[in-house]
Amino acid sequence: MKLNERGVLPQSSIYIYNSSLIKRNYFYQMLCIGHYWCNHSYSVKPNTLDSYLLLYVISGELYTVTQDSRREVVKSGQMAILNCYQRPSYGCASTAEFFWIHFDSHDISQLYEQIENRKIQVADRIAVRNAFNRIISPFEAGGQPSEAIVNKYITNLLTEFFEADTESISIIPQKKFENVENYINNNLDKKISNEELAQMANMSVFHFIRAFKKEKGFTPHEFILRSRVNTATFLLRATSLSLTEITYRCGFANEAAFSNCFKSLTGMTPLKCRQEAWGKVESRLKLASTELISGMLKRDDE
Repeated sequence: MKLNERGVLPQSSIYIYNSSLIKRNYFYQMLCIGHYWCNHSYSVKPNTLDSYLLLYVISGELYTVTQDSRREVVKSGQMAILNCYQRPSYGCASTAEFFWIHFDSHDISQLYEQIENRKIQVADRIAVRNAFNRIISPFEAGGQPSEAIVNKYITNLLTEFFEADTESISIIPQKKFENVENYINNNLDKKISNEELAQMANMSVFHFIRAFKKEKGFTPHEFILRSRVNTATFLLRATSLSLTEITYRCGFANEAAFSNCFKSLTGMTPLKCRQEAWGKVESRLKLASTELISGMLKRDDE
């Protein structure tokens, strides 16, 4: 479809996509996609289509302006993601060729918040261009792509942002992460500081915390607490150690701190966890005893 927009050159194309409601809970939903050639008079002020927008500049330059008036230039070989719910503006800083795609999903806002660099230099331009082309080519042939194909290539494009985040900082090697994790698990009864862990990884504390969270999904402090609670859960269910012994073995300062942390992460108190575990054991023992007695009586009858 051709649109007579100001600044959009005649060879440009836009395609509207009709997606189903059935797959919206687990697929990215594309609204429309375009391949534009524009001059400097092209501008959108602001975009009011409720969705998220991916822009990939093939040549020339685009600009984007957020609600707080922050302006960014998106150059050739760069890709940007915009939250159109926040009503951004954008346009051409020079004559430009670019792909764009409007899409949405039920949980994209959470993913968007995890993207640190919302404008990136694309490492593999061929792969990114191919992703857009694979979505557009069925339209050009008179049909439209399947929702699975659309979801696949939008996922590939979004992955570029997370790979760029990884490359933008010197993430510690996986072996060092494993060493830090093993140290935490083997020293839960001790006080463990971020400074100590960062020194093990040979990094600054700030860089270590940022890198660790990116790799594990938790800050070092959150990871330590979860490790302590996981260990405490095992000890509560599988041993007869007292709550006091478990408290100190898992590195908590006192039983109150242990109970509060355990409940916040599991939804139950340590005592309730133990009671549930031993209640199940007693039920299984009673069942086994009943079956044993029934078997013996049956043999006697025979």
